[in-house]
Amino acid sequence: MNENMLLVDPLAAFFRPALEGCAPLVLDSTHVDVTLLPPLAQVVVVRHFTNTSDQLVEAVLTLPPIGQQEVAFRLAVYINGVHYDAIPKPAKHARRAHDAAVGDGRRAILYELLKHGIQLISIAGIEPGDIVEVQIWSIKPLARPEDNLARLFIPLSARHDAIMSVLIDADALVTTPAWHKATLAVDWASMQVTLCGQGNPYEIMSRDPIRIDCAAPIQLEIVPQDGRSLDHSAWQVDQVGGWEVTSARGFETFRHPKNPGGSLTSDRSDWIFGVMETVQGEVRVTAPLPTEGIAPNARALRAFAAAGFAESATPQEPDGVRRTANILSRQTSLAFIGPDGELPDEIPVMRKLALPEMLSPEKTGLPPQPVALEPFDYGPPPPEPEPPLPRRVDDLHTPGARQPRRRLLPSAIAAIALLLIVGTFHFIDYPLPSRLVAILGLIMLCAMAFVPNEESPAWRRLPLLTVLLLPWIAALGAGPLLDDFTYGGAPPPDWMMPIQYTLLVASAILPLALMPFMRGARRFTLALGIFNLSLTFFVTISALLILTPGL
Repeated sequence: MNENMLLVDPLAAFFRPALEGCAPLVLDSTHVDVTLLPPLAQVVVVRHFTNTSDQLVEAVLTLPPIGQQEVAFRLAVYINGVHYDAIPKPAKHARRAHDAAVGDGRRAILYELLKHGIQLISIAGIEPGDIVEVQIWSIKPLARPEDNLARLFIPLSARHDAIMSVLIDADALVTTPAWHKATLAVDWASMQVTLCGQGNPYEIMSRDPIRIDCAAPIQLEIVPQDGRSLDHSAWQVDQVGGWEVTSARGFETFRHPKNPGGSLTSDRSDWIFGVMETVQGEVRVTAPLPTEGIAPNARALRAFAAAGFAESATPQEPDGVRRTANILSRQTSLAFIGPDGELPDEIPVMRKLALPEMLSPEKTGLPPQPVALEPFDYGPPPPEPEPPLPRRVDDLHTPGARQPRRRLLPSAIAAIALLLIVGTFHFIDYPLPSRLVAILGLIMLCAMAFVPNEESPAWRRLPLLTVLLLPWIAALGAGPLLDDFTYGGAPPPDWMMPIQYTLLVASAILPLALMPFMRGARRFTLALGIFNLSLTFFVTISALLILTPGL
């Protein structure tokens, strides 16, 4: 059924099972990764939690409003190590599709912006004991109170008295006094970076994670050093995939129609140019358009340029550029909808996921400002933070997560299939050479290493790979191996060898044609394709030798 034609009861969300009087889910850990790209900063907030209940649940997390000019461009969710990336969909259609999937007991993930920029994330289909990692990627301008000083503010929670009253109860922000580990890592780019607002100011001297208060906002003060600029950053801007960002105080170096005074020229045709008006003035970005950024941080810069899209090397529609950049907005949500049968056929129980509580000024007796829950001593970073944290943002994953168990069924099926193939050729009195059997066995063993686990969305697409068997089976049926006694000494039909060659070519092309549809199982598709190509090659060569014995 077309997603746009889904008819969902608008009250369906209110009738989902609920746990009356049950405490909300709580976070196990939080990690914040900041990459300074003056005058911008990329922020990745990684939260871990576990479904400690004995029921299938839908976790709902409400977050403080997104910052001014902040651009959220990615939601990545890992459930027991299985990766789910949310993609842009029209907001209303995404909500309808999400509610329909929840009603069917399917996995559904939705990241949307509500009134006043409030962020809401719903993750349905979390089974008992599942470990979940939620990554939120965004890019935002640095505040500039002075020429040589920049500030970055990252809220991790909100005070209990600041809960947004515009939301219904099911979407309201929930806090808890429960404490969890939180860490911060900063790619400080040879600048002086000081962590403020969490006790005594602490100068960050390396990229290693440091422990922070899980509830108090992160406030960074950045001062340039060694000739670095707060107004300009670039990465091979004249090359394909490169990018450049400049504030009102800086000057672009890349020459294009919007900036004819630039000093660098290039024939690259992948760039887009965006301008965003901030409190400090314009921020101008030249970034690459491809779906996957080539240069480091190119994906983030593309999102910011797309949000303020003004020009591009080739004609582009602004809405299409924003979709390509995966931007979250009031008009576009980020969503993932799982396939039928992926989960037990039951409606999940809605559970709120609580943020740590930030104390109000009335309770602390201090002036109105972000306050830590308790004093914290910033010692040297631990050698092995718990849980282990990724060393680079570009390679975020779920450290320490329990991987799904792989059953022996695929290996058993592969062994039986190999035996059947060998038996078939013995039945027609043309046994496979022992060396070829060994090669096929090795290929199949290698293929087993790439079989997607049963929780992966690619698992349900594996039946598509049965079409890979068709060329060698057809070559066997349309060749002399099954029918050589029919022709005896008579000349073989003229069509036989051309058909064999055509099927050999088809066995080489089919795996490549299936690749775009087998995301998550592409290496397995390639391995299985090599297996079938080997079989088809043997059948074709055998037919050639039988039909032309004097060759």
